Amino acid sequence: MRFLSKFHILSALAACSILYSAWVLTSQRYRQVPPAGSDTGFQATGSFDQKLVVFGDSWSDNSVRDIQGQVWTDWLCSMFSCHHENLAQTATFPLGGNVGSVIDNTELDLVGPGISWHRRPLADLRSQMSQWIAAEQDSMRSLSDDDIHLRQNNTIITVSFGVWDIWNLVEETYDLAKASIERSIGTLFEQLDTLSEKWGTKDMKVILTTTVDVTFFPAFEPTSEKQKNTVRLVNYWNNMLRDRAEDWDRGTIYLFDTNAFMLDQIREWQLFAAGMEGATGLGKNEDPGWENVEKPCVMRRKKWGFWGGERCENPEKYLFWNDMHLGPSAHRLMGTEIFHGIKDLWLNQAQVTTSKHHPRDIAA
Repeated sequence: MRFLSKFHILSALAACSILYSAWVLTSQRYRQVPPAGSDTGFQATGSFDQKLVVFGDSWSDNSVRDIQGQVWTDWLCSMFSCHHENLAQTATFPLGGNVGSVIDNTELDLVGPGISWHRRPLADLRSQMSQWIAAEQDSMRSLSDDDIHLRQNNTIITVSFGVWDIWNLVEETYDLAKASIERSIGTLFEQLDTLSEKWGTKDMKVILTTTVDVTFFPAFEPTSEKQKNTVRLVNYWNNMLRDRAEDWDRGTIYLFDTNAFMLDQIREWQLFAAGMEGATGLGKNEDPGWENVEKPCVMRRKKWGFWGGERCENPEKYLFWNDMHLGPSAHRLMGTEIFHGIKDLWLNQAQVTTSKHHPRDIAA
């Protein structure tokens, strides 16, 4: 009887473990954007002074507050009191961890199918834009041509992808990954052209962000070959994005070099730790005063078979929030830099008196 009791207990525990694992795999929380035309409840605002429309992934999604608080688009919008319509996408897992959407979900069928099944429900760029333009066109139905022109002139479009597109490619061969990048960047500009046509303007204002070197992420597990190929892929993505942006003729593109921004934060700490100061002023480490630019604030640890998170005491002093996302101070600094870059291009506010332009920003 004693043996049977132990056996039954062990069997019950095993069954519970299996059921729990199944629950984890099937109960991810998604903020999904359904196709245009479905009953989503999303509506474009009727009136505004300035509007920021965001298409992107988990790095610009302002609906997942458990990641790091306000994202850079929140900070940017707060600096010129704009109306914020954010369609960026994130999937959050019950035991911790987040993934974001990619430019084109069809790429998930072509590369890395073994690791991309959980990304499929997220709306890609085409789906995000389709939903927004349907709502925007509905809001413009009763407007005069002059009012429509004013509405378009006061709207800034943001397209911020790349982190998860690149992350999906780090285990692939360089040639396969390079071909995927070419298709994704091509799709991005095809969708911008489609948006221009459906929205009815060839004078769009667009913020594009480059992708970052994911080899600096705490989540990246390097081998010499993997690291070398990933760096090459990041450079290829950013160079191709820059070339296409310079040739785009349906408005003005402000291209922000997110990778240079992130590397500057790392160099800031490295120079400060070495007691040095760079020619550009890096090394003072005054704002926010980085304490750690390598490890994440939130560390995922496994205890008694369960994953849990341990949070640092000073999140604002950590460059990374978790192993794949920037922390709150980095988002604040990024939003601030982009604001200073676009205000001379597009914003005309009496209260803005200072001017600052960064060599890592270009207008195409």
